[in-house]
Amino acid sequence: MSVTVSTDVDVVPFEDRFAERAAALLAAAHAPLGEASPGTDLADPAVALAHLNARDADGPAVVALDGAGAVAGFMAASVTGFPGSPQARVRVQQHAAAPEGARAIYRRLYREISGRLTGIGCFEHTVAVSAAHREIITCLVELGFGIDQIKGVRPLTPPRGSAGQTPLRPARTEDLPQLLDLTLELQRFHALAPMLRPALIDLRAIRDDLLAAVGDERRLVLLAGTEGRVEGFVVVDPDSRFPGVATIGIAVVTASARGRGVGTALLSGVVDWAVRCGFRGCGTEWTSANLVSDAFWRGHGFVPARYTLARRIDPRVAWADSHLSYRDLCPEVGRDSAG
Repeated sequence: MSVTVSTDVDVVPFEDRFAERAAALLAAAHAPLGEASPGTDLADPAVALAHLNARDADGPAVVALDGAGAVAGFMAASVTGFPGSPQARVRVQQHAAAPEGARAIYRRLYREISGRLTGIGCFEHTVAVSAAHREIITCLVELGFGIDQIKGVRPLTPPRGSAGQTPLRPARTEDLPQLLDLTLELQRFHALAPMLRPALIDLRAIRDDLLAAVGDERRLVLLAGTEGRVEGFVVVDPDSRFPGVATIGIAVVTASARGRGVGTALLSGVVDWAVRCGFRGCGTEWTSANLVSDAFWRGHGFVPARYTLARRIDPRVAWADSHLSYRDLCPEVGRDSAG
Protein backbone atom coordinates (compact mmCIF):
# COMPACT_ATOMS: atom_id res chain seq x y z
CA MET A 1 0.00 0.00 0.00
CA SER A 2 1.46 3.39 -0.96
CA VAL A 3 1.92 6.36 1.33
CA THR A 4 1.20 9.61 -0.52
CA VAL A 5 3.69 12.30 0.51
CA SER A 6 2.84 15.01 -2.02
CA THR A 7 0.74 15.49 -5.11
CA ASP A 8 3.69 14.43 -7.30
CA VAL A 9 5.63 11.80 -5.34
CA ASP A 10 4.50 8.60 -3.65
CA VAL A 11 6.58 6.35 -1.38
CA VAL A 12 5.93 2.64 -1.84
CA PRO A 13 7.69 -0.59 -0.74
CA PHE A 14 10.66 -1.61 -2.89
CA GLU A 15 9.83 -4.36 -5.40
CA ASP A 16 11.92 -6.23 -7.98
CA ARG A 17 10.32 -4.29 -10.83
CA PHE A 18 11.95 -1.09 -9.53
CA ALA A 19 15.49 -2.52 -9.40
CA GLU A 20 16.74 -1.60 -12.89
CA ARG A 21 15.73 2.07 -12.66
CA ALA A 22 17.01 2.32 -9.07
CA ALA A 23 20.36 0.84 -10.20
CA ALA A 24 20.62 3.46 -12.94
CA LEU A 25 20.11 6.21 -10.36
CA LEU A 26 22.72 4.62 -8.08
CA ALA A 27 25.33 4.29 -10.84
CA ALA A 28 24.75 7.84 -12.05
CA ALA A 29 25.22 9.15 -8.50
CA HIS A 30 28.61 7.43 -8.22
CA ALA A 31 30.27 8.28 -11.51
CA PRO A 32 34.08 7.93 -11.41
CA LEU A 33 35.71 11.05 -10.00
CA GLY A 34 39.25 10.52 -11.26
CA GLU A 35 42.52 9.53 -9.67
CA ALA A 36 42.58 12.29 -7.03
CA SER A 37 39.20 11.16 -5.66
CA PRO A 38 38.76 7.54 -6.75
CA GLY A 39 35.34 6.49 -7.96
CA THR A 40 33.56 3.49 -6.48
CA ASP A 41 32.58 0.25 -8.16
CA LEU A 42 28.98 1.46 -7.88
CA ALA A 43 29.64 3.62 -10.96
CA ASP A 44 29.25 0.35 -12.92
CA PRO A 45 25.49 -0.14 -13.56
CA ALA A 46 25.92 -3.92 -13.47
CA VAL A 47 27.49 -3.74 -9.99
CA ALA A 48 24.78 -1.37 -8.80
CA LEU A 49 22.06 -3.70 -10.11
CA ALA A 50 23.73 -6.74 -8.51
CA HIS A 51 23.57 -5.01 -5.11
CA LEU A 52 19.91 -4.21 -5.51
CA ASN A 53 19.04 -7.69 -6.74
CA ALA A 54 20.97 -9.22 -3.83
CA ARG A 55 18.77 -7.26 -1.42
CA ASP A 56 21.64 -6.65 1.01
CA ALA A 57 19.21 -4.83 3.31
CA ASP A 58 17.27 -6.73 5.96
CA GLY A 59 15.28 -3.70 7.10
CA PRO A 60 12.68 -1.54 5.35
CA ALA A 61 13.22 -0.59 1.71
CA VAL A 62 11.16 1.98 -0.19
CA VAL A 63 11.10 3.87 -3.47
CA ALA A 64 9.81 7.31 -4.41
CA LEU A 65 7.67 7.42 -7.56
CA ASP A 66 7.07 10.60 -9.51
CA GLY A 67 3.75 11.63 -10.99
CA ALA A 68 4.33 9.41 -14.03
CA GLY A 69 5.08 6.37 -11.85
CA ALA A 70 8.83 6.38 -12.56
CA VAL A 71 11.40 5.72 -9.82
CA ALA A 72 12.77 9.06 -8.58
CA GLY A 73 14.72 7.67 -5.63
CA PHE A 74 15.07 4.78 -3.21
CA MET A 75 16.34 4.05 0.29
CA ALA A 76 16.90 0.79 2.18
CA ALA A 77 18.22 -0.01 5.65
CA SER A 78 20.09 -2.91 7.25
CA VAL A 79 19.38 -3.57 10.91
CA THR A 80 22.48 -4.57 12.87
CA GLY A 81 23.90 -4.10 16.35
CA PHE A 82 23.77 -5.84 19.70
CA PRO A 83 20.61 -7.71 20.79
CA GLY A 84 18.19 -5.32 22.43
CA SER A 85 19.94 -2.31 20.85
CA PRO A 86 19.40 -2.52 17.09
CA GLN A 87 21.02 -0.01 14.75
CA ALA A 88 19.94 0.88 11.23
CA ARG A 89 22.59 1.36 8.56
CA VAL A 90 21.81 2.87 5.18
CA ARG A 91 24.94 1.94 3.26
CA VAL A 92 26.27 3.93 0.33
CA GLN A 93 24.77 1.40 -2.10
CA GLN A 94 21.35 1.57 -0.42
CA HIS A 95 20.17 5.01 -1.49
CA ALA A 96 20.06 7.39 -4.47
CA ALA A 97 17.75 9.97 -6.02
CA ALA A 98 17.35 11.88 -9.24
CA PRO A 99 19.24 15.19 -9.09
CA GLU A 100 16.06 17.13 -9.70
CA GLY A 101 14.33 17.55 -6.36
CA ALA A 102 16.80 15.31 -4.51
CA ARG A 103 16.37 17.19 -1.22
CA ALA A 104 12.60 16.71 -1.16
CA ILE A 105 12.90 13.08 -2.27
CA TYR A 106 15.39 12.21 0.49
CA ARG A 107 13.27 13.92 3.12
CA ARG A 108 10.25 11.88 2.11
CA LEU A 109 12.15 8.62 1.82
CA TYR A 110 13.66 9.07 5.28
CA ARG A 111 10.29 9.97 6.77
CA GLU A 112 8.95 6.59 5.71
CA ILE A 113 12.10 4.64 6.64
CA SER A 114 12.54 6.29 10.04
CA GLY A 115 8.95 5.68 11.04
CA ARG A 116 9.27 1.99 10.28
CA LEU A 117 12.61 1.71 12.09
CA THR A 118 11.45 3.36 15.31
CA GLY A 119 8.38 1.15 15.12
CA ILE A 120 10.63 -1.90 15.60
CA GLY A 121 12.66 -0.25 18.36
CA CYS A 122 15.59 0.91 16.21
CA PHE A 123 16.64 4.38 17.41
CA GLU A 124 20.18 4.72 15.99
CA HIS A 125 20.33 5.47 12.26
CA THR A 126 23.39 5.98 10.05
CA VAL A 127 23.65 6.92 6.37
CA ALA A 128 26.88 6.64 4.33
CA VAL A 129 27.19 9.39 1.70
CA SER A 130 29.83 10.26 -0.90
CA ALA A 131 31.72 13.41 0.03
CA ALA A 132 30.81 14.76 -3.42
CA HIS A 133 27.10 14.74 -2.54
CA ARG A 134 27.02 17.97 -0.56
CA GLU A 135 23.29 18.52 -1.10
CA ILE A 136 22.45 15.12 0.39
CA ILE A 137 24.74 15.73 3.36
CA THR A 138 23.06 19.08 3.99
CA CYS A 139 19.64 17.45 3.69
CA LEU A 140 20.53 14.82 6.29
CA VAL A 141 21.92 17.45 8.66
CA GLU A 142 18.61 19.28 8.33
CA LEU A 143 16.92 16.03 9.37
CA GLY A 144 18.95 15.81 12.59
CA PHE A 145 22.02 13.86 11.45
CA GLY A 146 25.64 14.74 12.22
CA ILE A 147 28.93 13.55 10.73
CA ASP A 148 30.18 10.55 12.70
CA GLN A 149 32.74 8.76 10.50
CA ILE A 150 35.03 10.05 7.73
CA LYS A 151 36.48 7.85 4.97
CA GLY A 152 39.62 9.45 3.50
CA VAL A 153 41.81 8.52 0.53
CA ARG A 154 45.34 9.61 -0.41
CA PRO A 155 47.78 8.78 -3.23
CA LEU A 156 50.62 6.33 -2.64
CA THR A 157 53.29 8.93 -2.05
CA PRO A 158 55.63 8.57 0.95
CA PRO A 159 54.28 10.49 3.97
CA ARG A 160 56.29 13.46 5.18
CA GLY A 161 58.57 12.60 8.07
CA SER A 162 58.44 8.88 7.29
CA ALA A 163 62.19 8.40 7.58
CA GLY A 164 62.99 7.26 11.10
CA GLN A 165 64.27 4.54 13.34
CA THR A 166 60.94 2.90 14.24
CA PRO A 167 61.32 -0.83 13.58
CA LEU A 168 58.50 -2.38 11.55
CA ARG A 169 57.66 -6.00 10.81
CA PRO A 170 54.68 -8.12 9.78
CA ALA A 171 52.75 -9.48 12.74
CA ARG A 172 52.98 -13.11 13.77
CA THR A 173 50.50 -15.33 15.56
CA GLU A 174 52.38 -14.97 18.84
CA ASP A 175 51.82 -11.18 18.70
CA LEU A 176 48.04 -11.56 19.06
CA PRO A 177 47.86 -10.93 22.85
CA GLN A 178 49.64 -7.57 22.48
CA LEU A 179 47.55 -6.63 19.44
CA LEU A 180 44.36 -7.33 21.38
CA ASP A 181 45.63 -5.27 24.33
CA LEU A 182 46.19 -2.34 21.96
CA THR A 183 42.71 -2.84 20.48
CA LEU A 184 41.21 -2.60 23.97
CA GLU A 185 43.26 0.54 24.63
CA LEU A 186 41.79 2.07 21.46
CA GLN A 187 38.26 1.29 22.60
CA ARG A 188 38.89 2.90 26.00
CA PHE A 189 40.27 5.96 24.22
CA HIS A 190 37.06 6.22 22.17
CA ALA A 191 35.10 6.38 25.41
CA LEU A 192 36.84 9.65 26.33
CA ALA A 193 35.66 13.18 25.46
CA PRO A 194 34.74 14.38 22.95
CA MET A 195 33.99 11.00 21.32
CA LEU A 196 32.20 9.50 24.34
CA ARG A 197 31.39 6.22 22.62
CA PRO A 198 30.70 3.14 24.76
CA ALA A 199 33.49 0.57 24.64
CA LEU A 200 31.38 -2.23 23.14
CA ILE A 201 33.68 -4.72 21.47
CA ASP A 202 33.47 -8.33 20.32
CA LEU A 203 36.99 -9.37 21.29
CA ARG A 204 36.61 -12.93 20.01
CA ALA A 205 35.54 -11.74 16.55
CA ILE A 206 38.45 -9.29 16.41
CA ARG A 207 40.88 -12.01 17.50
CA ASP A 208 39.59 -14.35 14.80
CA ASP A 209 39.88 -11.64 12.14
CA LEU A 210 43.42 -10.73 13.20
CA LEU A 211 44.41 -14.37 13.12
CA ALA A 212 42.98 -14.73 9.62
CA ALA A 213 44.67 -11.52 8.46
CA VAL A 214 48.10 -12.60 9.73
CA GLY A 215 47.91 -15.70 7.56
CA ASP A 216 46.47 -14.02 4.44
CA GLU A 217 48.98 -12.73 1.86
CA ARG A 218 46.32 -10.38 0.42
CA ARG A 219 46.14 -8.54 3.74
CA LEU A 220 48.71 -6.81 5.91
CA VAL A 221 49.08 -6.70 9.68
CA LEU A 222 52.07 -4.45 10.28
CA LEU A 223 53.39 -3.67 13.73
CA ALA A 224 55.88 -1.20 15.13
CA GLY A 225 58.12 -1.88 18.09
CA THR A 226 60.69 -4.25 19.42
CA GLU A 227 60.40 -7.98 19.94
CA GLY A 228 59.32 -7.42 23.51
CA ARG A 229 56.88 -4.52 23.13
CA VAL A 230 54.48 -3.57 20.35
CA GLU A 231 53.95 0.21 20.19
CA GLY A 232 51.38 0.21 17.40
CA PHE A 233 49.92 -1.73 14.52
CA VAL A 234 47.70 -1.43 11.45
CA VAL A 235 45.53 -3.86 9.51
CA VAL A 236 45.22 -3.25 5.75
CA ASP A 237 42.80 -4.80 3.25
CA PRO A 238 41.76 -4.24 -0.36
CA ASP A 239 38.93 -1.72 -0.17
CA SER A 240 35.48 -3.20 -0.69
CA ARG A 241 34.11 -0.11 -2.41
CA PHE A 242 37.02 1.83 -3.98
CA PRO A 243 38.82 -0.27 -6.64
CA GLY A 244 42.60 -0.14 -6.45
CA VAL A 245 42.66 1.27 -2.91
CA ALA A 246 44.33 -0.42 0.06
CA THR A 247 42.41 0.59 3.17
CA ILE A 248 43.64 0.73 6.73
CA GLY A 249 41.08 -0.74 9.13
CA ILE A 250 42.35 -0.94 12.70
CA ALA A 251 45.16 1.55 13.40
CA VAL A 252 46.52 1.96 16.93
CA VAL A 253 49.53 3.64 18.49
CA THR A 254 49.82 3.22 22.24
CA ALA A 255 49.48 6.48 24.17
CA SER A 256 53.04 6.43 25.52
CA ALA A 257 54.47 6.28 21.97
CA ARG A 258 52.43 9.08 20.39
CA GLY A 259 54.34 12.02 19.00
CA ARG A 260 57.45 9.93 18.25
CA GLY A 261 56.69 9.19 14.59
CA VAL A 262 55.33 5.67 15.13
CA GLY A 263 52.11 6.35 13.25
CA THR A 264 53.95 7.99 10.36
CA ALA A 265 56.35 5.05 10.16
CA LEU A 266 53.42 2.61 10.02
CA LEU A 267 51.77 4.65 7.27
CA SER A 268 55.05 4.65 5.33
CA GLY A 269 55.19 0.86 5.65
CA VAL A 270 51.61 0.60 4.41
CA VAL A 271 52.41 2.77 1.38
CA ASP A 272 55.46 0.63 0.53
CA TRP A 273 53.39 -2.57 0.76
CA ALA A 274 50.53 -1.11 -1.29
CA VAL A 275 52.92 -0.03 -4.07
CA ARG A 276 54.46 -3.50 -4.21
CA CYS A 277 50.99 -5.06 -4.40
CA GLY A 278 49.88 -2.86 -7.28
CA PHE A 279 47.38 -0.62 -5.49
CA ARG A 280 46.82 2.95 -6.69
CA GLY A 281 45.73 4.63 -3.48
CA CYS A 282 45.49 4.31 0.30
CA GLY A 283 42.34 4.80 2.38
CA THR A 284 41.26 4.80 6.00
CA GLU A 285 38.26 5.71 8.14
CA TRP A 286 38.21 7.62 11.38
CA THR A 287 35.75 9.03 13.90
CA SER A 288 35.14 12.71 13.22
CA ALA A 289 35.19 13.55 16.95
CA ASN A 290 38.54 11.78 17.45
CA LEU A 291 40.77 14.85 17.56
CA VAL A 292 43.99 12.80 17.46
CA SER A 293 42.99 10.70 14.43
CA ASP A 294 41.43 13.60 12.55
CA ALA A 295 44.59 15.69 12.86
CA PHE A 296 46.86 12.75 11.96
CA TRP A 297 45.03 11.47 8.88
CA ARG A 298 44.26 14.90 7.43
CA GLY A 299 47.82 16.01 8.17
CA HIS A 300 49.10 13.07 6.15
CA GLY A 301 47.11 13.89 3.04
CA PHE A 302 43.89 11.90 3.44
CA VAL A 303 41.05 13.73 1.69
CA PRO A 304 37.45 12.89 2.69
CA ALA A 305 35.77 10.70 0.08
CA ARG A 306 32.78 9.49 2.11
CA TYR A 307 30.99 10.48 5.29
CA THR A 308 28.82 8.40 7.59
CA LEU A 309 26.20 10.53 9.25
CA ALA A 310 24.46 9.39 12.41
CA ARG A 311 21.23 10.23 14.20
CA ARG A 312 20.38 8.94 17.67
CA ILE A 313 16.72 9.22 18.57
CA ASP A 314 15.36 9.46 22.10
CA PRO A 315 13.63 6.07 22.58
CA ARG A 316 10.91 7.77 24.58
CA VAL A 317 9.48 8.72 21.19
CA ALA A 318 7.96 5.22 21.22
CA TRP A 319 5.41 6.51 23.71
CA ALA A 320 3.91 8.54 20.88
CA ASP A 321 2.84 5.29 19.22
CA SER A 322 0.62 4.43 22.16
CA HIS A 323 -3.10 4.35 21.48
CA LEU A 324 -3.84 5.47 25.03
CA SER A 325 -5.62 8.76 25.48
CA TYR A 326 -4.56 11.50 27.88
CA ARG A 327 -7.30 10.37 30.24
CA ASP A 328 -6.01 6.79 30.09
CA LEU A 329 -2.55 8.01 31.11
CA CYS A 330 -3.81 10.41 33.80
CA PRO A 331 -7.19 9.10 34.95
CA GLU A 332 -7.23 11.28 38.05
CA VAL A 333 -6.90 14.42 35.88
CA GLY A 334 -9.68 13.13 33.66
CA ARG A 335 -11.98 12.70 36.66
CA ASP A 336 -11.21 16.19 37.96
CA SER A 337 -11.89 17.86 34.62
CA ALA A 338 -15.13 15.87 34.15
CA GLY A 339 -16.41 16.78 37.64
